[in-house]
Amino acid sequence: MKKEILRLQDVTYKKQNTIIFRNMTFNILKGEIMGFIPMNSYGMDELLDVIVNNLPLYYGYVYYQDKCVNSWKEEKHSRNRICLIDSETSLVNGLDVLTNVFTLRAGFGQEILNEKMLTMQLQPFIDELGVSIDPFMPVEKLPAYKRVMVELLRAIVAGYHLIIIREISTVISEDELGKLFDIMRYYTGKGFTFLYVSYHFEEIQQVCTRAILMSEGSINLIFDKEQIKKGISEDNYIDYYNHVSQRLLHRARGNVPTAESRKEVLYVRDMSGKYLDHFQFSVYKGECLVIQSLDTRMYNEFLEILEKEGGFKDVDMLVEGKKVSDYRTRKIAFMKEEATQTMLFDDLTVRDNICIGLDRKAPNIWLKKRIQKSVQEEYYRIFGEDIFDCYINELSDEQKTRVIYMRILLEKPEVVFMVQPFKHAGTPHRMQVWELQTLLLERGISIVILAMNMSDSLTIADRVIRISRVDGKMTTKEFTYNQFSELPMSLPWVGFFDELKNNGEEI
Repeated sequence: MKKEILRLQDVTYKKQNTIIFRNMTFNILKGEIMGFIPMNSYGMDELLDVIVNNLPLYYGYVYYQDKCVNSWKEEKHSRNRICLIDSETSLVNGLDVLTNVFTLRAGFGQEILNEKMLTMQLQPFIDELGVSIDPFMPVEKLPAYKRVMVELLRAIVAGYHLIIIREISTVISEDELGKLFDIMRYYTGKGFTFLYVSYHFEEIQQVCTRAILMSEGSINLIFDKEQIKKGISEDNYIDYYNHVSQRLLHRARGNVPTAESRKEVLYVRDMSGKYLDHFQFSVYKGECLVIQSLDTRMYNEFLEILEKEGGFKDVDMLVEGKKVSDYRTRKIAFMKEEATQTMLFDDLTVRDNICIGLDRKAPNIWLKKRIQKSVQEEYYRIFGEDIFDCYINELSDEQKTRVIYMRILLEKPEVVFMVQPFKHAGTPHRMQVWELQTLLLERGISIVILAMNMSDSLTIADRVIRISRVDGKMTTKEFTYNQFSELPMSLPWVGFFDELKNNGEEI
């Protein structure tokens, strides 16, 4: 019988007089990869905080390595020897790999560092990972995958027997994710245990031996190995599945025009850099193009080109046949990653945040109350709520998301670039994003999604271009809508297109 590494027994956690989760009970066995699928983000941060940092409990017990490390009867102030690897780095910038792995960990008692000896101690661990890492490289210069490897190294060297990996597919490529899964399997054979948190069951299926499904702070189901292979029941996310699958069926049956029959609104004639090599693509009126990068360096370079101050210096871009050099024309819009945190001014009202984006189209908008009133009425007509005079910091995440999309609707660009719009999104948020993107497309606004992790982008896409580097050269492969079933089955929703094809549906 396998030994338990972690057990939560009837754990209830209360925050600011609100019960976040109640009677949470599950265990993780030594040497397994346990999956965790949050249907939404509610309670996820707090749960991980309880596991790692022993937050005060309202009721229940937490056991780690056969010891009761937290109890409702008494507060524990110690941190458990558990590693959390997230999409945001926990490494200390300005210090090298060697320092981050050895000298910053608890229990390291050497005052005088013998770098040669430490390097010799580290090298066997690096060799196990099968990746080339310079021990003296400052960690901020590491690409995302190597950064994840260094965080994993730190946990292995420190002897952390439980390693939590959360939403890591948003920062590393599809190929790198496969390598990470192989490494996780290798270390389970050496007695380490993993808790892998992802919003996408397709990822869980690739690597996990059991999985927990959580919604609104409650455990809905614990899957065993056979149930994971069988797949997640549609009942667990029926509203989202019905919404999306009906749209996909509608499009699959030929009710949406092909890209070739649409007007070209954007032509990127040349996008070049250190890793991108004369990349070209077109975007058509009212379509969604997903550009998935299988190489983190290409992804970051693409992003840098679009975000660079001073305009589009490394890209030759035409909108409706006319060259554009920056965003000031409002012909192109740009939605940043995690836009609710990066694109709104918390200390301004909804009115101000929306009107900021319209000051070029309507220069006198700040003086003309009639225009502001018209914008307010349009917002209410679309979203059914009057929050125009509320401050951003008073809104929910769902309301903030609507404000951002409303600003784009009113700006009426020809094309909007979106960076991983489904990142960290639970099922309700993914449905909201999908519906808002659909609204943009219906208004004739084209969407270009830049993604590392495909996430739910396939549900809104008309075309997909996958870019990568092979033997030092850039490669591109385009998939039209009727070719989506040819994409890797590990990607979310590819199975749906494969099923349509097997059922004889004309795509």
